[in-house]
Amino acid sequence: MDLSHLNRGQITLMGSGACVLLTLHFTQQLVSQHLFHWKNPKEQKAILIIILMAPIYAVDSFVGLLDVRGSKAFFMFLESIKECYEALVSFPV
Repeated sequence: MDLSHLNRGQITLMGSGACVLLTLHFTQQLVSQHLFHWKNPKEQKAILIIILMAPIYAVDSFVGLLDVRGSKAFFMFLESIKECYEALVSFPV
């Protein structure tokens, strides 16, 4: 792929898409490792809630970069999910 023919917006989308995919990959690894080595449920439940915050923010930010028809409604939906998740994280476990 020749990056010299792409504009800044396309390069930004490609880079942020790659970062979102890495975030999803590493999150999946961490979650599977915590579930496989489930020794301290109360503590690990809180850790899993914090781990899942990264992909939610990554996807939310990536959709914010997109400028396609219907993305505003989807972005509003993701923002509401993010806000609800923030409330869950701030609630003591």
